[in-house]
Amino acid sequence: MPDVDVAILGGGCAGLSLAARLAGTGVSFRVIEPRTAYADDRAWSFWRTAEDPFRDCVRASWSRWSVAGPGGTVMRASRAVPYQTVTSGAFYDKALALIDACPQGAATLGHRAEAAIPAGGAMQVETTAGALTARHVIDARHPARRPVFGQYFLGREIACGSAVFDPRTVPLMHFRRGYSDGVDFLYILPFAPDRALVEVTSFAATSPSRALFGRWLADELDALGIGAHDVLREEAGALPMQAGFADPPAPGTVRIGLGGGAARPSTGYAFQRIQAQADALSRQLAAGAPLRTPLDPPMTRFMDRVFLQVLRGAPERGPALLESLFRNAASERLERFLSGSTRAADRLSVMASLPPAPFLRAAAWPA
Repeated sequence: MPDVDVAILGGGCAGLSLAARLAGTGVSFRVIEPRTAYADDRAWSFWRTAEDPFRDCVRASWSRWSVAGPGGTVMRASRAVPYQTVTSGAFYDKALALIDACPQGAATLGHRAEAAIPAGGAMQVETTAGALTARHVIDARHPARRPVFGQYFLGREIACGSAVFDPRTVPLMHFRRGYSDGVDFLYILPFAPDRALVEVTSFAATSPSRALFGRWLADELDALGIGAHDVLREEAGALPMQAGFADPPAPGTVRIGLGGGAARPSTGYAFQRIQAQADALSRQLAAGAPLRTPLDPPMTRFMDRVFLQVLRGAPERGPALLESLFRNAASERLERFLSGSTRAADRLSVMASLPPAPFLRAAAWPA
């Protein structure tokens, strides 16, 4: 008999999201994670369009956001679809508490999964702590390959001595010029008048250097009039923005998380898509059904591919195109679409908000 029903390779957002759900199903599982301890080292933000087990980990919620481009500043608002931030520290604590309370589940920290091999009707997982066997292997590790286009960012949560930020409104995309060859913008999560995560982001084929990001972030802090301040934490990262991006799964395994295509190609948003993958897999595992992670339908893949082709081919047009999208799309339809909605009305609203010529060319002549 296998040691566990499910071996989860990687205990990041995707692996722990699945484990947290399995903790209430009777399915036995083991999470294998190389970190020896978790830290509050990042934040995941999204428009709330669905429920998940981590609502009590939400640090802040906003009903207004702004986009500033060549044509000026666009303000959007919704109380039905708020923009929210989940902090990783609270998320990790919640997920690990659910796992610890589960007699048939465990998280093994400080060890790395090295290989998963079909063996006698099960899977043998080789780890630095030894081997274990499992009926199913879910690979939630970071993708091994690089995307052809990505979202790269550097952010610092700061506390300053004066009221600098408006805690009612998220500056979502305030576009900048001259820092990289891609689409550059400032992004702020204002937690209080004197405290915020200030982040510089680039949609580009390759990541700007750490030195460039550092100079750019210093410029933004100066422009905001922030003098002396304390840096509470720093986060940097990369998210794939490539239609169809996913690591091929090893035989007998299922890929989830960023390596399983969880990041929305046209935006980089991943948290709610990771939750959708975890929901689907936990139901299938509990029912003994074949394992299939949710995939984008053909129309969604087509729209993402066309949008990214235009953005990659003419990044200098990106600020105007994205501003147009936020300026013209109907209230909440754009936010639902960016969060994964497949409703025809949401898609049509997005398509009608953009100039047709570049997108028709990209649709007719795929790059």
